[in-house]
Amino acid sequence: MPRANRRRRDEPDLDLARAVGGMQRREVHPDGEWFVRRVSGAATDKAYRCPGCDQLVRAGVPHVVAWPADGPRSDAAALEDRRHWHTPCWSARGRRRTVR
Repeated sequence: MPRANRRRRDEPDLDLARAVGGMQRREVHPDGEWFVRRVSGAATDKAYRCPGCDQLVRAGVPHVVAWPADGPRSDAAALEDRRHWHTPCWSARGRRRTVR
């Protein structure tokens, strides 16, 4: 008998999780709904520009990856919509404007 708590394979967020790697959760904030994934420092080998402070999220630094949950046009488009945030910048984004 199949387990009742398994997600359906045709849900778009599962496909995106496979494309992005790792597990994410859906968060609801005043600025919309977001898929959010925490990234360990060991999992990064590249620097990214944080949209919250416009500083680099250096390789090897734990951070947050977030993308809109409003239904990506495709997995490829959703990957383009991802933004890498410093964890404190993601937490404080409701209290300040993004740089970009």
